[in-house]
Formats: sequence, C-alpha cells, structure tokens
Amino acid sequence: MGVVKCVILLKRRPDLTPQEFRARYEAGHVQLAHKYLGHLFSDYRRNYAIPYAEHLGDDPNPGFADSPYDCVTEIWLPDQSAWNEMQRITADPVIGRIFQEDEETFMDRDALKIFVAEEVMSPREALRN
Repeated sequence: MGVVKCVILLKRRPDLTPQEFRARYEAGHVQLAHKYLGHLFSDYRRNYAIPYAEHLGDDPNPGFADSPYDCVTEIWLPDQSAWNEMQRITADPVIGRIFQEDEETFMDRDALKIFVAEEVMSPREALRN
C-alpha cells in the first residue's frame, strides 16, 4: 500500500459549543499530534461542520442536514510503515494516556470513528464539462 489516508470522525462533548470544541481541539489535541506524530504526517487537515441553518438559501436541498459529527479529520501518511508507527506511538501507555486525557476534555470518545479511506479524485478536465 502506498499513501495511507486516515479519516477520523469527531463529535464534541454535549456540554461544549462548536466554538469551544474547535478551540480545545486546535489548542490541545492538534498540538499533541504535531508533537508526537507530526514527523509521520504528509498532510493533516481538520474539516469543521457548518450548521445547516447557515446555508439554507431560497430553495434548500432536502438532502442537507446538520452533520452528526463536528469535525472530519484527515491525516495522510506516506506509507504503511508510517501508519504502523502511528499505531505503535499512540498505543504506548504513556503517550496514549496523554492523548486520551486530552480527548476527554473536548470530545465524545464513544462516538469517535477512525478508518482508512481510499481517495478518488475526478480529473480536472471532467470538472470543466
């Protein structure tokens, strides 16, 4: 396997606003990821859900709804060995506990979902037609 894309779905604790969740995630967990795992990352992005009410428009699409998750995080790793190393580091009893304690300050850990995804992109030419 070449590049590994890890997708993480995060939901905030019910006692936090979306703004509080984002602030705690960015100031705490993201910094821990940079410190302990950043050397493995090719890319690291956070996609924060925007409430549906902010993009209703005149004739809203009935398929639009609020996301059940507050953030979709994407981590790109260069290869399987980097994925394995990330798993090893986060399984370390000391480092893993640091991550877990931070997660408990902002996220609903029971709702956390982590999976590997294969990204497929349309060629630019197809987007112009």
